[in-house]
Amino acid sequence: MTKAAISTALLALALAGCGGGSDGGDTSAKTTPGATVTGSGEVAGKLPPGSVGPTDSAEEETEGPAATEATPEAAAQGPASTGELPTADRSAVASVVSDYIRALDRHDAARVCALLVPGAMDLNELPKPRGGCRPSLRASIGTRPRDGAPAWRRTSLVEVKTENLGEDRARVSATVTHHFSDRKYVSVEDDVIYLERIGGRWLLAKPSATLYRAVGYAEPPLRAFAPPVGW
Repeated sequence: MTKAAISTALLALALAGCGGGSDGGDTSAKTTPGATVTGSGEVAGKLPPGSVGPTDSAEEETEGPAATEATPEAAAQGPASTGELPTADRSAVASVVSDYIRALDRHDAARVCALLVPGAMDLNELPKPRGGCRPSLRASIGTRPRDGAPAWRRTSLVEVKTENLGEDRARVSATVTHHFSDRKYVSVEDDVIYLERIGGRWLLAKPSATLYRAVGYAEPPLRAFAPPVGW
């Protein structure tokens, strides 16, 4: 699948089932340096020089070996958006997403596990399961893909867009940059992150595509972009 097609498919996944939402004025809030939260869906952060986004299908022929991009083949059906989250929840959700990406970037398995709903991760999906979330992630983050594709090195968050799904649930469409072991440039990708408020805390309801990248999936599975089962 070309990079342009990938971008289109990811956007369809992020917006699947959405009933639209009100922008309601300025909805920006700071997350990581250079990244902002927006209600309009526009990329408000700055990409680093040399970033390569999913826009030019000819790049695959000229850039040499690189990690395979995510290739979802069909749009997932998801819950309808009820509009924007209240300001406090929007800030809290953005903070959790920022913390999650930063924890992966730092190989902080304990923090990643703490940000996931208990039982949200199937440890059998990890390349090096060790009987628990923390030891399994600690062993798996940074693993090279089985087919020999370049290994993930780190990820940064550029921009997020939050949506209220009702019933203490939220969806975030995120733009991230990945560094891989064979690349001198930065790869720009989209991610879809689902969150749920439990006991007053916002947590990730399931692993997202970035986590699969971090543990050695050459292609994040389609289920990474789909909503949690039962939503």
